[in-house]
Amino acid sequence: MMRLLALFSLLLVGCQDYTMNGVKLRQQEILVHPEHINFGNLTAGQESGVDFFTVINTGDTDLAILSPVLVSGNDRFSLDAEADKEYTIAPGELMDFEVGYIPETFESNGAYVEISSDDEDEPLTKVTLEGYGDAPVMDVDPHEFDYGDISIGCDNEERITIRNNGNMDLVVDSISQMVTQPVDILMEMGSLPEPPWVIIPGQEIDFLVSYIPTDVGFDESQITISGNDPFTPQVEVTQYGDGDVEKWYHQQHYQEEIPILDVLWVIDNSGSMNRFQTNLSTNIGSFMSAFAATGADYNMAVITTDNWMFSSIVTPYSADPEGEIASLVVTGIMGSGMEKGIEMAYNSLSSSSAAGPGGSFFREDARLVVIFVSDEPDYSAGGWSSYLSFFDGLKPAGEFIPYGVIGDYPSGCSISSPYGNAQFGAGYWDVIDHYGGSWYSICASDWGVQLQDLAGEVTGRRSFVLEEEDPIVDSIEVYVNGQLTTDWEYDETTNTIVFAEGHVPEEGQTIDIDYAVWGCDGR
Repeated sequence: MMRLLALFSLLLVGCQDYTMNGVKLRQQEILVHPEHINFGNLTAGQESGVDFFTVINTGDTDLAILSPVLVSGNDRFSLDAEADKEYTIAPGELMDFEVGYIPETFESNGAYVEISSDDEDEPLTKVTLEGYGDAPVMDVDPHEFDYGDISIGCDNEERITIRNNGNMDLVVDSISQMVTQPVDILMEMGSLPEPPWVIIPGQEIDFLVSYIPTDVGFDESQITISGNDPFTPQVEVTQYGDGDVEKWYHQQHYQEEIPILDVLWVIDNSGSMNRFQTNLSTNIGSFMSAFAATGADYNMAVITTDNWMFSSIVTPYSADPEGEIASLVVTGIMGSGMEKGIEMAYNSLSSSSAAGPGGSFFREDARLVVIFVSDEPDYSAGGWSSYLSFFDGLKPAGEFIPYGVIGDYPSGCSISSPYGNAQFGAGYWDVIDHYGGSWYSICASDWGVQLQDLAGEVTGRRSFVLEEEDPIVDSIEVYVNGQLTTDWEYDETTNTIVFAEGHVPEEGQTIDIDYAVWGCDGR
């Protein structure tokens, strides 16, 4: 763009006493104004600056210039001039050129414009440029993290730090995560609130990203952090690792011969037991069917929590074993409200006229099983621990095992109206726990399943205890005589493999169990 200057005329006025002489012409001469442009501080992403510099010919002959050239280390500055063009500026005339500045982040910038001309004294002239950007700068560290190989159940963590390296407040609007399935790489924000977060200049916040593999294989996470940084509004950081098994275990079992069992039922016959006795009687078929499936050789008898004598012994050779037991467990509800199941078991097993040695019930080569069924605690004289030495003397270690269908540990359980609650089976629970037996909830809605499981435990042929605690369930493989089978379940409560009814390995068959455990002492 060119503007014409008003030209001054030199008027030489002659008079009769003077003679006008010629005026010497000056060569072309360049003048650039201003020689420095400062755009000041502009908000990056929101503001931009525009200014001009002027090239003036102060000589008396034409000035030739080439297109001004911008020399800059980035694209923050701009120059509105056609490249490789030659301009002619007549004497006394001028030409304006537009320069611009657009900062992109928190930064300071400098550049210069070169103007080449045919001015013999000053063939190269410069205009220096200066500008500053104001902005938040979102710096996230680390951008990538490799957890390495981590044992399943163990964990590793990395701290992600978000820092504002700018000179304006950084607003973190959101944080999102894409992660492989199952989700084993987890963001842990601790006490941080939900975004948005405001981080002032020079400050930082951080959060944890933990890797807790639950399966074998590669896991990856990509976290996207979004904010008001005009130059980098989104930052993506990546974490990855491999889940691996810490250790594999192998167990081998041989199916036992047909078990010999003496089973003594101890039934609470107090006033609150009518419903439970009915449930037991109605579902006893599940228990007896599981017994029959194993071919167990058994003696069964029933006593109560206030009477240690029994009326009959049921065996596999009884006319109707299931029907007889179903009848015997309905003991009535006229018994004492001070239930003494452990004491009654002690009394019965002490007498040869009842369940003790020397009688028709007790067999030296049989495993002795006592099953307590009660909705209240045990009130036996002297407390449960006073009977341990007696029970220890009855059988070798592991051959006396108590079980129970009792109120839940540690505070009982609820039963639908009008039956109220069942109290915690204190005393019964303690003796069961001492000898490594199992207890089942008297409040359960499905007694059939419970009694079937109880029978499997009592016979010892359906279930096989894993030697190592806390196995990775998905890693368990079971083989019977070398053939992979899926007809089993894992019981977390007892840490056992339990074969389904109808799929119990036969006597003499080999059971192989392979499994891995969680690393770092648990999940």
